[in-house]
Amino acid sequence: MSIRGLLAAVVVVAAVLAALMAWQSLQQQMERKLVIVGPAGIGDLGRELARRFSERYGVNATFVALGGAVEMVNELVRNRDNPPWDVAIGVPEFYYTVLVEKGVLYCPGFKVEGVPAEEYWDPHGCVYPLDKSYIGIVYNESALAARGLKPPQTLDDLLKPEYRGLITYPNPVQSGTGLAVLSWVMSVKGEEEGWRYLKQLSSQISKIGYPSGFTPLRSALKRGDVLIALSWYSHAIDPGTPSMKAATYSAFLYKEGVAVLKNARNRDLALEFVKFALSKEGQDLVDPYNYMLPVRPDAVVKNNLGLPRPQSVVVYNPALGSKADEWRLRWQREIASG
Repeated sequence: MSIRGLLAAVVVVAAVLAALMAWQSLQQQMERKLVIVGPAGIGDLGRELARRFSERYGVNATFVALGGAVEMVNELVRNRDNPPWDVAIGVPEFYYTVLVEKGVLYCPGFKVEGVPAEEYWDPHGCVYPLDKSYIGIVYNESALAARGLKPPQTLDDLLKPEYRGLITYPNPVQSGTGLAVLSWVMSVKGEEEGWRYLKQLSSQISKIGYPSGFTPLRSALKRGDVLIALSWYSHAIDPGTPSMKAATYSAFLYKEGVAVLKNARNRDLALEFVKFALSKEGQDLVDPYNYMLPVRPDAVVKNNLGLPRPQSVVVYNPALGSKADEWRLRWQREIASG
């Protein structure tokens, strides 16, 4: 073989080796996996966060939807010793103490630059603020007008006979939205009066009953199966639920968080995901993909520019956190079962 041919062969071999090393490096990167879990209602945001995180860090991040927020929290508890997930999003403020008390979460306690101090609501440093919005009374304005009905403005209005069979709210045994409704009612009325109110309200509920979460409720509103719901203000700006408006007398401030699981297989990567979700790039995805308000003041907000704002805001009382499971059982026994 001539010197020229030998050099050419060396170049080819070097190129093949370089390509092989690059492929092995890419494979090693993509073998770094991150599994993100969250309620079905946060699926659009979860999938987009996973996609963007994968692109930025050269890893394989995937999102797994797991029922409603309450169902997700209980599954995290059941699988705490060997979870198939690494990080959870959509953890509700009013139900996160279950995860802390059961030792499900890793609590790094760091702060992310750009997120105001007042947005951090977990004093244990386990759950990080992700997004927030309002839960209140939403209604189909045109459908009510066609029946000659004025829209309800307060919780007590919902007990009026003209609204019988037109109302619903998500099942709090399964849904974080539903559990937020209970938190709102109990915060406003007190526990015993709150239970009396819920029993009265049960006679007003639509024939569809209590949807299992945000997605089936949205579908019911879209079909016109119900005209009034205790649910997200975002229904009033969602093109998928036309003619919906929100009563602005009072609403409950719902906050969601992101947390690393204590026994995550990829803890370091999960911690990077938390930082990414709270970065401006991550927070810019909250409004367009989740119809929620970001926690960073510099994040882009377009969809929620028209979000109704309540005159009075009811905030979560941490003292109620330990009663969430008690409320779910009592609701199942006294409301759902009659």
